[in-house]
Amino acid sequence: MAHWVETIPTFVVLSVVLFLPGWLLVRALGARGLEALAVSPAVSTGLIAAFATVAQRVGVRWGLLPLAVVTAVCVALAWGGMRVFGRHDPELGAARRLLGRPRPDAVVAIVIGAVLALATILPAMGRPDELVDSPDAVYHLGRIKTFLESGNFSIANPTFYPNGFHSWIATGLLPGVADVLPGTNVATIVLAALVWPIGCVALVRHALGTSRLVTYAAGFASAAFIAFPTILLGWGVLWPNLMATALTPGALALLLQAARSRRIGQWLGFVAAMPGLALIQPNALVALVVFALVWFVTARLRAGLLRHLSWWVVARDLAVVAAVGVAGLVAAPVVSAQLASTQSYQWKDRVPVWTALVEVVGGRLQIPDVLWGLVVLLALGIGWIALRVRAALPVVAMWFACVVLYVMAASSTLSWTSLVTGYWYNDKVRLASLAAVPGVVLVAAAAPALRELLRKVPALGSRPVAVGLVAVLVIPVLTLGLNGATRHRMLSGFFRPTSPERVILSFEGQDSLRRLAALIPAGQGVVGRPENGSPLMWPLFGTNTLYRSIPIPTTGDEIVIGTGFNDMEHRPDVCEAMARHDIRWAVDSTHVYWLDRPERSSGLKDLAHVDGVEPVRTDGDYTLYRVTGCGLGAAG
Repeated sequence: MAHWVETIPTFVVLSVVLFLPGWLLVRALGARGLEALAVSPAVSTGLIAAFATVAQRVGVRWGLLPLAVVTAVCVALAWGGMRVFGRHDPELGAARRLLGRPRPDAVVAIVIGAVLALATILPAMGRPDELVDSPDAVYHLGRIKTFLESGNFSIANPTFYPNGFHSWIATGLLPGVADVLPGTNVATIVLAALVWPIGCVALVRHALGTSRLVTYAAGFASAAFIAFPTILLGWGVLWPNLMATALTPGALALLLQAARSRRIGQWLGFVAAMPGLALIQPNALVALVVFALVWFVTARLRAGLLRHLSWWVVARDLAVVAAVGVAGLVAAPVVSAQLASTQSYQWKDRVPVWTALVEVVGGRLQIPDVLWGLVVLLALGIGWIALRVRAALPVVAMWFACVVLYVMAASSTLSWTSLVTGYWYNDKVRLASLAAVPGVVLVAAAAPALRELLRKVPALGSRPVAVGLVAVLVIPVLTLGLNGATRHRMLSGFFRPTSPERVILSFEGQDSLRRLAALIPAGQGVVGRPENGSPLMWPLFGTNTLYRSIPIPTTGDEIVIGTGFNDMEHRPDVCEAMARHDIRWAVDSTHVYWLDRPERSSGLKDLAHVDGVEPVRTDGDYTLYRVTGCGLGAAG
């Protein structure tokens, strides 16, 4: 654990960059309470990602000083605008409106969630510089390195892709507190152990009330699911989706608070969070729309049953929602080519409906066992809400909506279902993680249900403190206690696979490439099969590699070089492409990662038999070659 202690400054800096700018802004807008804190990371990310793109357009190098200036200007505008056009609570002074007042119970609950997350994540992850063996990690690490090296944090650098996740981490790493790999690992821990518990506690308190039992239960419930954050810490690696899902409970809590209170400051705080969510992962916005619609529909049906509204009004409103929803689903991919591309993703592992239900409800996703403890807690929570806290029934409906989306993505072969699930790449893993957002509320609701049952036990009925303590501690016992080993095996398997072909770049491989990288003059280009781990030379050592993702792109100079490198003597187009990228070195290896696309890198195999290169040094499984063909050798 000594390695993790050394990362505390990194954790602090990344947390401050993530929370402080947005918190100051939403406080100036008039949002208060835990919801304001929970939504502040989304607002901060929006400020960083959007204004970093603007800074690039006007020729300003992004950094902490531009962030401070942008934050100060936005806060001043928000404060001035609210002074002129808005209304604050008259009983609150200016200092209280800005700074708020911590709630001890909520702080304790957040600490509980954070401690449980750290206790489960850190041992499984191993070391801060441990590489999660997933191809997406190569791209994300490379993009963060590109931001840091260029000072250009734009959404279009190097290609158009949401920049919220990458720009936040790169901004936090500007002071030099950590290298890219350990810094990114610490950033994911900030999301899982700080952002997620804060959002969960805010959502649960808003949905179920602010009693101590429910508040503490929220802290324990934030660590109850393997589907989130455990899976998204290593599978994919879906780091932007990890960030978006971690931010969703806080945004949802503020949305529900604003809808009930109708305070302009809370609505403005929620609106201020939307750009950040879109610039992290747009499906977070879609998730909030789905949750809001489910809440509205459920509330309308409940109003009809209670005769607060006539059924004619209820039917009219539901018909409008249905018509607008269907029209939006059909029109969205027509308007957005990017969305149409996202919806075209297809997965081969279709399963029967019952299997899909077991996976999403029973938690048997990528693990062999059903999480029976979690199933019991979900059932108790749903029962308690249905009998005692009916105002929270919309949250149950949200969870059922996620279950339906999951089943559609996991089992349906109908083409139209992609119109609904395509926002999540038709990926059941992302939808299982999303189901944890309302699921946390259901698990927390199990605590008062258990307390009610335990009060009927003769030995405990007269001891309210003992009853409450037992009721809330059942949550970690039935989740972390029963499936802690399963959770650990899953997460450690992402970072330390047992099969060598599942390892992108081992520590030994990193050492070999580090020594070879030292032989390459700064700035000169290097090429190698992406599947041998050489793209990681860019984020780890700053070596100018041609490929910075796995696998090779199918267009442009990358595919020309990848398929024609071994024939450079007879391929002027290959030489021209290499000259454009100053390719003067090549790396070969006996190691090949499992996600192999040999047809895209056929020209980069067995470099010992390729004319136009000469070996320089072999270190471990890797050999460095100098390019002598295409007239590129003279300057080497």
